[in-house]
Amino acid sequence: MADAEHHEQHNHGSGTFVGGDVHGGFWQIFVPPYGKNVSSQSIRSERQPEPDDEEKDDYEDRIAALLVSAWLGITAGGGVVYAVLGRPWVDQGPTPGVAARVVVGFVFSYLCLAAAAALFARISQVFEVWSEQCAITAMQSRGRFVARPPASMSQAMASLAAGAALAAELLASLYGWSSYGGSVSRRAHQARQNAAANARSALTAARRPQA
Repeated sequence: MADAEHHEQHNHGSGTFVGGDVHGGFWQIFVPPYGKNVSSQSIRSERQPEPDDEEKDDYEDRIAALLVSAWLGITAGGGVVYAVLGRPWVDQGPTPGVAARVVVGFVFSYLCLAAAAALFARISQVFEVWSEQCAITAMQSRGRFVARPPASMSQAMASLAAGAALAAELLASLYGWSSYGGSVSRRAHQARQNAAANARSALTAARRPQA
């Protein structure tokens, strides 16, 4: 019983919080550890509880989803350009009529904006994770002077996350009638809130008394 009461769990891993210990390198500011998202395991988990594992899975695939969203957006944008210029859809094909160009251009434009909303939401997640890594570095720094640079970077990343999230939410409002719009909007809002919390934690670390 006594051993259980005095047993302490310590973490010497890649920048996550366990039992109050934080250990990690400066390189982790921009390169999170491979595997599960550290954002769901570190300082964000202490402020905003996760109802289930969906958010962890969502963050784990953020880079792949970002690339897919960018590819879909570029593809849909190409369709819009073809519709505007009146190019044939296939080689040696007939030139599409005005009505067909309007309809196809509208469809591709709608798809392009949907992909752009998802892209901005994922970008806000990336900036959120970077802001957390900066906050972790600031909080594990010894002294305010050392903590100030990563704290400033965390605030900058939080601002970028907020900007990307705002763009995502505005575009997602066009799809508010569907679950897609709500999902993208929630993702962007969560990333913005978490990034702001990371920046506040970093600022607190930069203002703490000298050890």
